[in-house]
Amino acid sequence: METGLPGSKLDFIITVVFSFLWLVGSSAWAKGLSDVKVATDPKEVLLLMSACKQPANKCTAVHSPVMSSLNTSVVFGFLNFILWAGNIWFVFKETGWHSSGQRYLSDSMEKHSSSYNQGGYNQESYGSSGGYNQQASLGPSSDEFGQQPSGPASFTNQI
Repeated sequence: METGLPGSKLDFIITVVFSFLWLVGSSAWAKGLSDVKVATDPKEVLLLMSACKQPANKCTAVHSPVMSSLNTSVVFGFLNFILWAGNIWFVFKETGWHSSGQRYLSDSMEKHSSSYNQGGYNQESYGSSGGYNQQASLGPSSDEFGQQPSGPASFTNQI
């Protein structure tokens, strides 16, 4: 019985959570920056100052606030969200959840193909009676490396 989540599934959950937090944080920062821009608009600030409301005083804004670095931080926040969200796919592939649908397909194909072997054809007797029984050699044999042959070899994932 499994006591906890395997590493890849835990990594997937953490990646989804961090991606969501980047989206929420970037959205909140974008809204906050919008509010800061409204609150620091020189025209609005001049209207709020009591000294500028007197007819004898003439108030003008000397400089506009520079918001380019703040705008850049919002853009990088959303780019960071895109980076984390894109990473979800690669972490998801490591969990094995994406191949669970393919497993059921291959299981049903094996069951379906086994029904064809019910006739008089016996695969073991065909191989031992001089039929096609050639083994593939994809590289040096195991005894060339000082190892004993240990039975049939699996050639999956050797590319």
